[in-house]
Amino acid sequence: MDKLFGIPLNTLMIELLAILAVCMALLGFAALRNPVLLKLGVRNITRRKAQTTLIILGLMLTTLLFSSALVTGDTLKHSIDNEALRGYGAIDEIIIDKGDGEKSGGDFTGTRTRIGGTYFSSDVYEKIDTGLSGTGLADGVTPAVIELAPAISPNTKQSIPELTVLGVAGNYAAATEPLVNTAGEELDIARLSTGEAFLGSKAAEDLDVAPGDVIQVFMGREPTTLNIAGVFKDGGKPSEGLSMVLPVEDLWSYAGTSNTYNMILISNTGNEFDGAALSGQVADKVNPLLAGTTLEAQTVKQDVLDEASEAATSLTNIFLILGEFSMVAGVMLIFLIFVMLATERKTELGVMRALGSRRRDILKIFVFEGIVYALLAAGVGVIAGIGVGWAMVRVMSGAFGQVDDFSFAFTVDWRSLVVAYAMGLTATLVVVVVSAWRAGHINIVRAIRDLPEPKRQRRKVWVFGAIGMLILGALLTILGLNSMQLAPFMIGTSLGIIGLPLLARNLGLPERAAFTIAGLGLLVWWLLPAEVVSSLLSLPEMTRGMEMFILSGIAIVAGAIWTVMYNSDILLAFVVSIFRRVKGMPPLLKIAVNYPMRTRFRTGMALAMFALIIFTMSFMSAMLGSFGAIWDNTERLAGGFDIQGLAGYANPVDEVTGKIAASSEGINPDDITAVGSVAVAPVDIRQTGENGGDWQSFVVQGADDGYLENVDYTFQLKSGSYESDAAVWQALADDPGLAVVHSGLVPSPSNLNSDIPSDFMLSGFYADNETLPDVYIEVRDPQTGKARSLKVIGVIESMAMYATNSVFTSKQAIDSITATPAPATSFWFKLKPGVDAAATSKALSRTFFANGMDTRVTAEHLGDMMRSNNMMNRLMQGFMGLGLVVGIAALGVIAARSVVERRHQIGMLRAIGFRRGMVQSTFLLESSFVSLLGIIIGTVLGIGLSYNFITFVSKEIDGVAFKMPWTGIIAIFVLTYSASLLTTYLPSRQASKIYPAEALRYE
Repeated sequence: MDKLFGIPLNTLMIELLAILAVCMALLGFAALRNPVLLKLGVRNITRRKAQTTLIILGLMLTTLLFSSALVTGDTLKHSIDNEALRGYGAIDEIIIDKGDGEKSGGDFTGTRTRIGGTYFSSDVYEKIDTGLSGTGLADGVTPAVIELAPAISPNTKQSIPELTVLGVAGNYAAATEPLVNTAGEELDIARLSTGEAFLGSKAAEDLDVAPGDVIQVFMGREPTTLNIAGVFKDGGKPSEGLSMVLPVEDLWSYAGTSNTYNMILISNTGNEFDGAALSGQVADKVNPLLAGTTLEAQTVKQDVLDEASEAATSLTNIFLILGEFSMVAGVMLIFLIFVMLATERKTELGVMRALGSRRRDILKIFVFEGIVYALLAAGVGVIAGIGVGWAMVRVMSGAFGQVDDFSFAFTVDWRSLVVAYAMGLTATLVVVVVSAWRAGHINIVRAIRDLPEPKRQRRKVWVFGAIGMLILGALLTILGLNSMQLAPFMIGTSLGIIGLPLLARNLGLPERAAFTIAGLGLLVWWLLPAEVVSSLLSLPEMTRGMEMFILSGIAIVAGAIWTVMYNSDILLAFVVSIFRRVKGMPPLLKIAVNYPMRTRFRTGMALAMFALIIFTMSFMSAMLGSFGAIWDNTERLAGGFDIQGLAGYANPVDEVTGKIAASSEGINPDDITAVGSVAVAPVDIRQTGENGGDWQSFVVQGADDGYLENVDYTFQLKSGSYESDAAVWQALADDPGLAVVHSGLVPSPSNLNSDIPSDFMLSGFYADNETLPDVYIEVRDPQTGKARSLKVIGVIESMAMYATNSVFTSKQAIDSITATPAPATSFWFKLKPGVDAAATSKALSRTFFANGMDTRVTAEHLGDMMRSNNMMNRLMQGFMGLGLVVGIAALGVIAARSVVERRHQIGMLRAIGFRRGMVQSTFLLESSFVSLLGIIIGTVLGIGLSYNFITFVSKEIDGVAFKMPWTGIIAIFVLTYSASLLTTYLPSRQASKIYPAEALRYE
């Protein structure tokens, strides 16, 4: 991975190491000057090994999250890099016509486009070869002809809709890389006779052929029969795995041309990766030589490597964003741990102060102890993160198993480990210093006598703080309104909700009332549906994004914790009233609930940790359950079609219905109720009018009447002159001047569009508007220069999976700008209810075998996509669930600490008749109360916010409805509660074994 949060990884690593070096140097200098303080701090680490283990377990989580996310990003980048090498090998640039190339409107469109296109004379190659000679930039330049063609094996009856046919010159192997078979032997292209070719191993596997077998390739209407002289495993670039190589002279004779090429391949100086770094210089040198032509040098390998880096960075950022709550909980745990350590050693610190130690000495002791914890925890976190990253990669491999030939190669970049270690250590060190500073501010007498610190009256500080909060809130609110951004608006108003009660508190309002009002205010404000807030305040439509999820979680959890902690007596009375009839339970409950409520800060922190993580997991469970139902409606996702057929452009399928009627493959024509086809055209496209933009390369789909009159995709937004969705599709068939677009090409104020990004986007309106304004686009054939204006009359719903990020018009409109009519490459079939789709799909594949048609049942294909999607969602949910380690570790630390600080209380309980089992039950009830309360708060808040979010999304995605995730909620409850009990069992058992006399004499 090359970047993190937009910062180059090397730069980030150096800066972090520099910061740590300065910090460690200062700590080292302080340790040399104060070796006694160092010993006092470090000695505490080995005194209670179980507590130390829990502390390290809690502190390591932040580093673990960083490490696992970065390792996953490294793996993704390395895997895509491998794909670049597999597709291009030693080739770094390709000179091709600007309008050619494979362009896709999305992963699910199922469209086929030709690679080869505009041919040029050998003079262009000679000019490029001469221009690069002697520059030291390239070590190989060779011309080639590349086309896509259907291929079939007459013997095995297997077919490939698109085989990359590569016709190469004599210097191909020397300029790029040789062809090598599975035995490691080099295949010599010069030894091929007319009618022979070398076939790629993947293509040979799909066709089920071997050297000596015969295949037929359709480079025109009539097939060309070729003998397989050998099968290569490496070489044959550029290709996507399904490739065939033969001398260019033979390809000329089959295609009826001579001495022309449609591609020039350039291999830069250096190895496969270093050469790509020279792509910019090569392009700058070559493109001026192509002036006056439509050709350009495309830096294909560097582009893929850049995309790999961007994809890895995006994935890492997603995981880090999802782990934000866990990181917040981790920071809270670090602070809580050191506050508890300070409380535990309060008497010891008081004695030290009485003997002459200064506050800064106390600070140093805690910092020395904390830095040792941090060093150990960061190391453990990095190692654990590698393991978690490996597990995540395994899940991703299964999720993307449906993607042909793409495999994940687990990789760890040492720079990522250094960055993860440094970031985790830095975060821990900062919190340690803050908490240590707080520990040093103690009253000596009260510390020695172990008395609680009095509440400090800092009325002026609180007044100025409340006023400052109100001013900042007002500024952020104005900023949000002016910029139309929801995040600053909600933060600003929330600061006002908190600041007003705090100001009133300083004017006489009781503390309980102030924090209760602030807490309830935050809960109500953030849980109100967006449309209610907008209608109450007459707010304009504001832009919102992923940051709102993070802010919402923190705000409502804080509000809930304040409300609960400042009304603990009501909660205690409620709990006792429920179990008062259970024999022996009321006194145990009162002790179990009363103690954590007395230590308000500690309990509140533990509750917040639990609630934050449970909130995210409950939210995700609700989202999965609510969106999962959409995948069950495959008819809606596929536009009502049951089977999709894909074919190549070189041997187009004609008279589909006639061939089905005449088929001898067991197809009943009456079983197929509709047949449609779609052609694609690589074009330049732009929006015209007031919101017009620049030309972008794109693929426009032209559908025939059979498709337009039978597709069932609905429209999220359509022109007011059309009463129904069917009327919009029919208008496309009747008027070649119209078009419809997928919602992924239209902006949304939510910024939550999960579709595949597209370079071409419309502007001037939102996908969730009530009406569609007059929108016009212009499409231009890059070869002929002919252009046509199209009016957009509809926005297809986002769940149209086979139309993702697409522009649809009629085939007549496409043919009006292209030099020759574009052949249909995508075919769609509707079946009668009850007809076996799988059997019909196989029969259609056999019927159109000679055309190389590849058919698939849409329900099965969508099912594979759903499983992959669910696996990725579960992976993200599991990653967020790592934060539960924080909450569970917090309970363990609190329980262990409670045993130490309550020994006198335990002795008194035993002395007045409490048995061991009752003492153990008290501690287990105490931890159960905290964990259950955190689980309940997090679950209720997560479900409440998810309900609002799903209600909001349902306006953009028809069919999405809130579904209570009972299975997920029960699983989260059982696992979390069981783990919390397991963590606190040992401390509670230890408490039960304390003898009364020993406890009462404990000093």
